[in-house]
Amino acid sequence: MQAVFLDADGTLFHHEGYIPNSAKRAIQKAQANGHKIILCTGRQLVEIYGDLATIDYDAIVAGAGAVTKVGETILDECAFSKEQIQTLKAYMDAHDIPALYESPEAIYCSKQDKEKVKAIADHWCKDLSEEERKNHGITLVYEHLSEIDTNSIDQYPIVKITFLESNTLFAQIKNDLSNDFELIQATFAPLGKESGEIAAYGIDKARGMRILKDYFHADSLIAIGDAQNDLCMFDVADVSIAMGNATEEVKQKADRITASLEENGILKAFEDLQLI
Repeated sequence: MQAVFLDADGTLFHHEGYIPNSAKRAIQKAQANGHKIILCTGRQLVEIYGDLATIDYDAIVAGAGAVTKVGETILDECAFSKEQIQTLKAYMDAHDIPALYESPEAIYCSKQDKEKVKAIADHWCKDLSEEERKNHGITLVYEHLSEIDTNSIDQYPIVKITFLESNTLFAQIKNDLSNDFELIQATFAPLGKESGEIAAYGIDKARGMRILKDYFHADSLIAIGDAQNDLCMFDVADVSIAMGNATEEVKQKADRITASLEENGILKAFEDLQLI
């Protein structure tokens, strides 16, 4: 039995809000053949909605490794300490960096930062139809934000922070915070090239993969991804596959390269691996 770990955005899920039908069929066939299909995503559990929620995954690794779930059972869950959240909140405020504070139950932000996400959504969706706009990834992000007074953010079980592009470059933020936290550039284009994600040390997608390898007693692990936060998956996978639309860094590290998301990349990868 193979355990197949699929990244969401850019791998399985298009930012316009859909999973290719060919990928859905491939997943169903692979599961019928006895293989385990695991969604392995930077998204929180609360962000698995729309077309992403139409698949019956055997397990989910969410929050870039912060939560590992099989059915309704949480196998592993990690969160920042209050002191860590206070440190990060102070940094975001001091540098005027818009931030989304993520927990498994909700994505929190200030009123000001929610308005910034709304402006981004308006920009990216200005030429789309009403239906296309409704299903677009950035619209869904905006609609699922919970506006709060973030001065009390340390009272919530925050497992990851996503920050939007700002006047402070990603390289500077990473330089300032990397002694105490894990930072990677974000993979969702509407958030901006200088956007990124912050997690506690040791919390990444590979953590969930190791847990589920033992849980399922998998013969081997297969990882499919397209962006920087998928590289850790490749470190522990027996076979790693980059999407055709992946970054060059991901393609160089992968064992194989499949077609792009829009060109039936998941289906072709499953066929190549003889999962179906």
